[in-house]
Amino acid sequence: MASNGAAAVHIQGGPPSASEEEPGRSGREEESGSEEDAAPLPRRMGPEEGRRSADGSTPRQPVGQVPGVGAGRGATRDTLSRLAVGDCAGIIEGWIKRSVSENTWASYNRVWQEWISFVQALGEDPVGQGVSSLLLYYVVQKLDEGVSVSRMNTQLAGLAFLFKLQGQPDVTKEFWVRQALKGYRRAVVKRDSRRPVTFEILRGIVDKLGVVCSSEYEVVLFKVAFALAFFGAFRIGELVSPSKKVQGGIRLQEVQLDEEGVSIFLRKSKTDQGGRGRMVRIYPIHGSPQCPVGTVREFLKVRPDFQGPLLVHQKGTWLSRFQFVAVFKKCLQGLGLEEKDFSSHSFRIGAATEAARLGLDVEVIKRIGRWESNRFQSYVRPQLAIKL
Repeated sequence: MASNGAAAVHIQGGPPSASEEEPGRSGREEESGSEEDAAPLPRRMGPEEGRRSADGSTPRQPVGQVPGVGAGRGATRDTLSRLAVGDCAGIIEGWIKRSVSENTWASYNRVWQEWISFVQALGEDPVGQGVSSLLLYYVVQKLDEGVSVSRMNTQLAGLAFLFKLQGQPDVTKEFWVRQALKGYRRAVVKRDSRRPVTFEILRGIVDKLGVVCSSEYEVVLFKVAFALAFFGAFRIGELVSPSKKVQGGIRLQEVQLDEEGVSIFLRKSKTDQGGRGRMVRIYPIHGSPQCPVGTVREFLKVRPDFQGPLLVHQKGTWLSRFQFVAVFKKCLQGLGLEEKDFSSHSFRIGAATEAARLGLDVEVIKRIGRWESNRFQSYVRPQLAIKL
């Protein structure tokens, strides 16, 4: 990436491409997937990198000498070759990338690209002592644009990550930044008003699948997808593949069906970034057409013999989040409900709401949704529930 004059941040590779399927609801986890390739880490440039060469291109960043190598008594400058240093940097780069989820890395990469463009347009130095002033101008600009608080938090988290990678002070934690966001949140942020999918709505949308879907197999596929989203309180990114091109979600080999229920091994989740995994246990509801265990058993009888994601179409292509949301919205329309009042996260909200309505213990509700704190309380929304 070329740099103009004083710019001192370098990200190799072009900006990420947007997913063709992404519904585009900013700040909501269920529609924030990405198909972007891994982006190399942004680096701090050396003094020569801020200048263009004679042919107009920007020279590649020199690896330089590792501190302490070749500097001691009797050591030579070639104690560790530049190639070896470059290899080490690449390995560390890969491990740093794996320290966050793929979606988080993609979001951060977009923030870095935007920050670089912003700084370059001002002709300023992003690694100098004026970074705090640049951030002030950047925050003011964003707030004037009316960005959501969740988006602003993502922007600042990405910049904090970048500053630390460059060995700079994390100015995003300064008092004025935190207080300005606090005031902004209190003044303009609307309360999350997504409605819950209740037992009644779940039954209604399943009934509409016969009209919305193109085949009996698709009816069974979306029936089990909706049942798992509700009774397993799954986030959309945990349940299905992010797109038609990128495989993901629950895998077939991670599902165990027995007489007493269904066990699903969740490899990784928002609250388990270390990837330790946890087992999700779903129990039957005897006599109910929406019984999640019976629904899973019905689907496994007709599912084609393909390994990979659990939720696949009859030809073996996997169910994507875009398709999940699209069919869900069509079912809502068929029920005469406003689709804008719901999202795929409404299944998870509904799980918390219905569990509380049934009088389940707080610890039981937290275990159902794998909540580590009392944050689930914001998902308990009986006042937003709709009766059909």
